[in-house]
Amino acid sequence: MKIIKNPSTLSPDYIPDTVCAREDYIKFINGVIRKSDVPSTFVVRGNPGTGKTVLGKYLVQMNKEYRGVYVNCYVHSTDRSIVSEIIGKDNPRAYDFQNISSDRMYKVMFDIMPEKNNLIVLDEVHSLKKNQGQILYLLSRSRELGGPIIKLVILTMEEPELFLDKSTLSGLGKYNRISLKEYSYSELYEILSRRAEVAFYIGTFDKSAVERCAQLTEETGNARDAIELLKTSALLAEERDESLDEDVVVEAYNNFSPPIEDSSLINMEEDEIKLLRGLIEQTGSGTRFKSSDIKDLDPSMPDSRVYRFLRVLENSGFIKKNKIGKGYGGGVENEYSFRIPTLLLLERLTLVEDSISSRKKL
Repeated sequence: MKIIKNPSTLSPDYIPDTVCAREDYIKFINGVIRKSDVPSTFVVRGNPGTGKTVLGKYLVQMNKEYRGVYVNCYVHSTDRSIVSEIIGKDNPRAYDFQNISSDRMYKVMFDIMPEKNNLIVLDEVHSLKKNQGQILYLLSRSRELGGPIIKLVILTMEEPELFLDKSTLSGLGKYNRISLKEYSYSELYEILSRRAEVAFYIGTFDKSAVERCAQLTEETGNARDAIELLKTSALLAEERDESLDEDVVVEAYNNFSPPIEDSSLINMEEDEIKLLRGLIEQTGSGTRFKSSDIKDLDPSMPDSRVYRFLRVLENSGFIKKNKIGKGYGGGVENEYSFRIPTLLLLERLTLVEDSISSRKKL
């Protein structure tokens, strides 16, 4: 039985006509963009699968009267590459930015933009923490530097204080900060229901299948995981020439490995990667651990480093925190658990470690 009618609607790149559970944020950002002729900067932080990318692309799509540009900073991780995307490869004034100075490059970028109605969305900006570039400073302070009015939307998994230096942070000036929480069961169900309606043929799937997908991914609140599980389940049902019901979803889930954000691992520091491997190996077949287990890996490690490491793992969507009681001195004692199968995480860690080793040999 053929179930999937429009495969592209199950892709992470698909932008729906309506963005579920993020309408209020879009309305707020769009209101500031449209009602003011002054530059404005928004920082939207959220764990993987909380709707950052779809929110950013939707803003560009709905503001057609603006010169809107979306740039993925994991793919385009240097100032020159980002500027090239902002200008547009087909622009007749585009230059070979490898052969001109940085100052000239930034001037060309500002000259090409209209004086106002510029909307720039930079996704996965945490990928720039090893870049040491100027692009965020320049875009956020463009008017003060004699350039155009820019509405800048920064999408990131980490708080800006974790990956930007003080000069860049000060360059951002006052900005609007938005934090996206994980989706609830009802929000996941709404997202999946609408996606199933456009992706599948009528009469090929049960409502119970959508409900079970939402239920099985509720713990992570990750919409990408939920949509990927829905797609995997539909493919399994097609393979068996069956309709999609909750039994097929459960079976698909038993062999399901959620996608990992590559930028999450690539942008970790080398010592953090070593710590993560040590923690996984120490945990063994289990998935739960406490901060003291990290301390056991290196007793001389300062508490501040332990908590920063935990925060990086949480922001990357690798772990979740559970309060289990009161700790020493009346504080809160937390337990953590891996959200992603540790064997899969080890496989990806090995690839990152091999990449680091190769770079060192160059």
